[in-house]
Amino acid sequence: MNPMTMMRALAVLRSLVALGAAALALAAGLEDGAAAAASPGGAPRVTAAGAAPRAAAARGGRLTRTIGACTLEAPAGYAGLLDDLAERAGEILPRLQHSLGVRPKAPYRIVLIPGGRVADPRLAALDRAVPSWASGFLIPSRRVGVIRMARANHYPFSDLASVLAHEVTHMLLHDAVGGDLPRWFSEAVATGEERAWGLRDVLVYSSSLLVGSLPRLAEMDRAFEASASQARTAYAGSFDFLSWARRRHGPEIVRNVLRAAADRPFPQAWHAATGETLRASEEGWRRGSLLLYRWVPALTGTTALWIAITALALFAAARRRARSQAILARWKEEGDDGRDLWV
Repeated sequence: MNPMTMMRALAVLRSLVALGAAALALAAGLEDGAAAAASPGGAPRVTAAGAAPRAAAARGGRLTRTIGACTLEAPAGYAGLLDDLAERAGEILPRLQHSLGVRPKAPYRIVLIPGGRVADPRLAALDRAVPSWASGFLIPSRRVGVIRMARANHYPFSDLASVLAHEVTHMLLHDAVGGDLPRWFSEAVATGEERAWGLRDVLVYSSSLLVGSLPRLAEMDRAFEASASQARTAYAGSFDFLSWARRRHGPEIVRNVLRAAADRPFPQAWHAATGETLRASEEGWRRGSLLLYRWVPALTGTTALWIAITALALFAAARRRARSQAILARWKEEGDDGRDLWV
């Protein structure tokens, strides 16, 4: 095959993989939304006194719901949405604390902001400092996090609850060891606590590796502050490494690393928890990832597979539009058009 033909084939393959990623991303969002409506996911029930959601009246155009140490805040007019999220938080937060072996050191806030301009000058300043593609962010020193409602279904997330789980995990990691964890590890743990590695991640990761190189763990820290495509690769790559490490060293690896990192640098904590250096772990993971995610999709793709993915994309897009219209109709009934300005 001459170089030009090879380049054209690679371009076509890249487009097909990108289409597959989009289709499965849409489908994943629908599945996660349906699962959320049916069940919060089998997480343990809240048993601590005062941990059930507590509602507060709107003050200054703001609604709050308190679940344990966490206070959720949203503009007035989003009461139904806030209630739904608070109900799911009552299941999510105890599960995260149990899984990580960490309890929050102090109360913290997670603020929901709708699309458009943010009225609160302090939140607006934070919002401007974060990449526009981010679905949420956390300022640990201020014990406040933000969920951008309009971007809650963007990779690696699927809905508001998944962003909430991600940001709360960051808060718990900070309370466990402070700011001494590598960014890639924190993001991997936060994504892994939200859900398991799935087909959506495989396609996002494969589409990145078909046209680029596999980033080193240390390089991923910078990628989280770069472009949306670089961040997607970093999310998927760090998540894949941690999933690989869990299979190799057991499901308790995160708790073991956190325990060891409480009194020593992260590379030493990793060695103490796994019995091997971080460099050795990374090299083992890279060998398997390059084979699995770069070459297998290119060698096993079939026309029938991509036809099915295209059909799935069309079906999922139609279903998502219908669900979005229903949500907008619900907000309209509650008297909010999604543009409330609040302090």
